[in-house]
Amino acid sequence: MRTKPPCVTVARCLWIALAFAVASACSGRPAGRLVDPASVVKSPVPWPTAAIAPPRARPRILVLWMNETKIANGSDWRGRAITSTNVASLELRTESFSFVAQSHGFGDFRFDQRVLDMIPFYKRHFLLHVVARNAAGDKDEWLVPIEFR
Repeated sequence: MRTKPPCVTVARCLWIALAFAVASACSGRPAGRLVDPASVVKSPVPWPTAAIAPPRARPRILVLWMNETKIANGSDWRGRAITSTNVASLELRTESFSFVAQSHGFGDFRFDQRVLDMIPFYKRHFLLHVVARNAAGDKDEWLVPIEFR
């Protein structure tokens, strides 16, 4: 019986270990702060003001509000976020869609989307990534469970 040289067996073991390491890294929990959907639909009174921050400071999301986290066909989905003043963009995304909220001044971002008729595949739960970035590309990320009905 012919045996393989030890270097082939060791190399194969290293490749298998590397594959498991990559798979576990990809399947981990997404980075970001998980936010309770019930807290997002409560509008703060009074609205806070943006936190003043220098351009290179770490961006921060201070408050996030959405009119709904269970969004139905034909509804209007609105939201607002107050951030630090150095936030250059606020992106809202899932694995199926992405858009950028409009800036209404330093640290004040809003969105208003009309939800059209969706195909059945999109009527499900999503994890919404709300990503605030400064000009250097640093980010603060909040994760909000939402559902399209």
